Amino acid sequence: MRVLLVGNHWTQGPGGAETMLVLTAQVLAASGHEVIPFAIAEADSLPTPVRDLLPRAAGDGSRTRFGEAWAGVWSPRAYRALSEVIDRVRPDVAHVHHIFERLTTSVLDALRRRRVPTVMTLHDYKPGCPNYRFFVHGEPCTRCLAGRYLEVARHGCLEGSRWRSVAAAVDAYAGQARGLYRRVDRFVAPSAFLRDRMVEAGLPAARMRVLPNPVAAAPAPRPAPDQPPYLVYAGRLVGEKGIDVLLAAAATLPAGVRLRLVGSGRRAEQVRARVAAQRLSVDLLGPLPPDQVTAQLRGATAAVLPALWEENCPMAVLEAAAQGVPVVASRIGGIPELVEDGVTGVLVPPGSAPQLSAALARLVAAPGEGARMGAAGWARVRERHDPAAHAADLVHLYREVAE
Repeated sequence: MRVLLVGNHWTQGPGGAETMLVLTAQVLAASGHEVIPFAIAEADSLPTPVRDLLPRAAGDGSRTRFGEAWAGVWSPRAYRALSEVIDRVRPDVAHVHHIFERLTTSVLDALRRRRVPTVMTLHDYKPGCPNYRFFVHGEPCTRCLAGRYLEVARHGCLEGSRWRSVAAAVDAYAGQARGLYRRVDRFVAPSAFLRDRMVEAGLPAARMRVLPNPVAAAPAPRPAPDQPPYLVYAGRLVGEKGIDVLLAAAATLPAGVRLRLVGSGRRAEQVRARVAAQRLSVDLLGPLPPDQVTAQLRGATAAVLPALWEENCPMAVLEAAAQGVPVVASRIGGIPELVEDGVTGVLVPPGSAPQLSAALARLVAAPGEGARMGAAGWARVRERHDPAAHAADLVHLYREVAE
């Protein structure tokens, strides 16, 4: 099949949506299908046969934050560019990933206008929550589930930006009025938790399919963690990921244990300042290429994800398990679908630094227990998250909508 793959960024990272876009292209190509990626034009964009038609991001060149916010609602240039791509390549199906604010939902209109069967992977809760996360001001929030999108503007849910929040509320009401998501033939939910949330938000249950994210597992679980012991957090440095809880836990870890933070984000400078002020045993490694992230994971005693928001199917958990590394993570959202407490890792209550620290210290003190959990996690991802099986499931779904 000829698959048009649509997402904001056709790059190596930095987030899970970008990782999944690249991985989807790889597994489909390996199965003999033709893949045409379409995204915004960036200096580090990967190769694509339609590179000459990639548009700039919505709002690029705007002179004010107001203009940038409103441009992110609907992009004429993304609509025109994708329409030209469709006319050129004549895809059998389109697979849409994260498109909001940069490509914008204009691409759904272009696909519908040209009658391209469309599958959409939901990486977050945007169809039911204009700030994507059901999380605001440090705590979970479901006020928008009933369609009360005015709450977004009232509470400044988009990183405290008035204009972004107002634009997001208007965008949500406009999408509701024009039946935006009726233009999608099937939705892929990487977790049952996300599926249920989105059905609550009004998406049709009959169009939802649960397909967990794939991950390429190592040939065997890593043999043993490095010494002296260290722990790895690989993800964005943002509040909803529980970065403050993690730093509080780091302050009480056993002597000689270091925490390595891999990634960047809007809280990076605050994290750096706190680490220096409190003299925490924390190394800030910044964003790293995928192979270096893997190398960091393979030597770690454990990986950690102290999320405060309802994570969907985080690649940070899967990538650690794929190397045979046990995971300590919050019992929230779709994470318990990936981490079996006491078997493949340890689940802790979100927001509890003492319990997070105790769980990490437990694995440091009992490397044999960690090795057992890591091996069980590795076997689990090989069974449930195999890329070839994922590709077969996707192609079955593509053919279903194409017919």
